[in-house]
Amino acid sequence: KMATEGAPPDAPSPHPLCGVCSLVCRLGGVGAMAVAVAATPGGVDDGKLLFMENEHYALVDALPYIDTQLGSMEVAQQVKALIDEEMTLFEPRDYLEGLPAPELPLLSGEAFQKEFERIEAGAPFQGVDIYKYTVEEPKGPAAQDHVPWRKAAEGAQLQLEYNRLRLVNLEMLERWGGKAWIAHTAVVRATEGILAKEAAELRASREEVNKKRKLEHVSCGNELRRLANELDRYRTDNMEVERGLMTLEVEVQHLRTLAIDRGIDIDDVDPEYASMKKARLEEEAA
Repeated sequence: KMATEGAPPDAPSPHPLCGVCSLVCRLGGVGAMAVAVAATPGGVDDGKLLFMENEHYALVDALPYIDTQLGSMEVAQQVKALIDEEMTLFEPRDYLEGLPAPELPLLSGEAFQKEFERIEAGAPFQGVDIYKYTVEEPKGPAAQDHVPWRKAAEGAQLQLEYNRLRLVNLEMLERWGGKAWIAHTAVVRATEGILAKEAAELRASREEVNKKRKLEHVSCGNELRRLANELDRYRTDNMEVERGLMTLEVEVQHLRTLAIDRGIDIDDVDPEYASMKKARLEEEAA
């Protein structure tokens, strides 16, 4: 149950944290969400992880390098059946109840707040207004008014300024584009080298952890096999001792019976002989 708990369809209403998960992931990826959760009080910082809230979580353990039988189809079906049976008895709960909403300064800005209000109100998204970039000659009655002509002139000036900026950018690109691109590629190559080095270090660290885990699992497996063999040996020895005791008890009983029949006094040798002899004499007297 502890290892397979999941939120079923009828789970309680999510924590306010879940409402911004998708937006945070779109802004900064999953890493931003992990940082946000890690920074919350009661989260990773205080040393208590979410799985520790499960009762008896310490009992959940596995040796994947040793328990190779878990890969078989029959065992997988048995595990799935047990999980399905447990999920029928599962009581949904709020997993984020103990985690307050994280502090996200980026989402507290005015632009994000207005966007959140628009989404909550269900208002449609307003795209970029492209009509202010068009220049049209006033026609009809508007052609006799100086206000539409002034707006058209301002629009034309705006377009001329945009075209001038485009021309400046093209001239700068023609003059400095090649050198800028070479400098950019140098920065990209340096960044790639740094990231590749970090990735190699992470892979080496991961392999070191995996090797350590495998060695620990193999050591635990050897210890478990040694203990299992020792248990089997003890059981075999106990069975042999029990068989020997039964044989000796039968032989001792036979000797006691012979001693009683022949009237031999073995009270000093066998303290139980007196009680047996007394009981047999009482039986014969009866």
